[in-house]
Amino acid sequence: MITVRFSKGAAGLAAATPAPQLLWHDRDYEVELFEQLGPERARCEGKLLAAGLSLPVQHRTEWALAHHTRTQWFVAVKAASAGYQAGFAVEVRRSRAIPGHLLLSVEKFGAALSEGARAAGLRALAYLGRSRPRVLRVYVNVYAQEAGVRQRIGRLLRELGFRDAAQPRVYRDTVLVDLAPDEAAILASFHSSTRRNIRKIAAQPFEVRTLAESQLIDRLKALLEESVTRTGGSPPHEDWEAVIALSDRYPELSHLVGLFRTDITGPEALVAFAWGLNHGDYVDNPVTGMTRLPGSRTPFTYPLIWDLIRWGKRVGARYFDFGGVTSGHLSEGDPLGGISDFKRRFSDTIVSVGEEWTLEPNPLRGQLAAALSSASSWVSRRLRTVAPTSPSRNISPM
Repeated sequence: MITVRFSKGAAGLAAATPAPQLLWHDRDYEVELFEQLGPERARCEGKLLAAGLSLPVQHRTEWALAHHTRTQWFVAVKAASAGYQAGFAVEVRRSRAIPGHLLLSVEKFGAALSEGARAAGLRALAYLGRSRPRVLRVYVNVYAQEAGVRQRIGRLLRELGFRDAAQPRVYRDTVLVDLAPDEAAILASFHSSTRRNIRKIAAQPFEVRTLAESQLIDRLKALLEESVTRTGGSPPHEDWEAVIALSDRYPELSHLVGLFRTDITGPEALVAFAWGLNHGDYVDNPVTGMTRLPGSRTPFTYPLIWDLIRWGKRVGARYFDFGGVTSGHLSEGDPLGGISDFKRRFSDTIVSVGEEWTLEPNPLRGQLAAALSSASSWVSRRLRTVAPTSPSRNISPM
């Protein structure tokens, strides 16, 4: 477990805030809400990790400290006889559709030490959304490799008034690489062309290096925009200052790596990057970006993905998740088919993992927000060409 050290200012703030409040309870469980960072929340997370719970990095204090401009709460489920059994972060954002209202969202929900604790956490989350009059929507992005877990979560969410998102922003299917074998065996499991492309970089003037310089943020943005534009999408917003800070302070949780030309210097030497996140039992690759050099057919991202896979094995993950895959192929006209073909060259294991659910505590306000958002989108389309949206997966060309 990584020790979290608070600055004097952060520690003072935590000491001045009240203890976590009791959010919800039944005969078997008590659910606490931490609205502030501090030693008490860190100790709670530590107990969950020590008990064997895999906490996705977005649910951890380390993530919240790096993303200090965001508001993040933490919901912890405690069993009367067994202590903490589940915990997850809730990101709190302001609605742009209706001023003064809030949007609550939970990423990668699914991990728990018991079915009862998982259910208690969801009941408490629904209660939280309904008990705060300014909450406009509650989003739950489910992540679980076990189909039975997803089905049980889905049934309970439906009972609680959530709806399955018609156009989910998260990926449902992904490619997994098993990290149990040694590195040589993992490499040998890849398609022959993948192994060849990984080795190809070593013979050329490139090197893979960890990214830790904030001076390269503009270059990262440019590479991401160039990559996503090639697939007809729009680049996701990333707080690169926070990403670099997280990777620098907690390298076991976040790994940002770049491919650099060795024949030139300056920001332009960076020709590709990939970002990996550690969620306990698996790591994933949420963002990748690259440029194309005139006359070069060098597959820049192959060595970066291999570096992330090796990092995932070093930090003890069981799987590497490519961050989403489509069922189509480039030859079939799928705009993301080329990316999906690239991912499938690393592994034939494709599994369903994700779902997205939404709760509108006040349906009338939800309908008003949807209407205002639709009107805003219509105006935007009239003013400029808007790229089509797609599920939140790593869609950067590989």
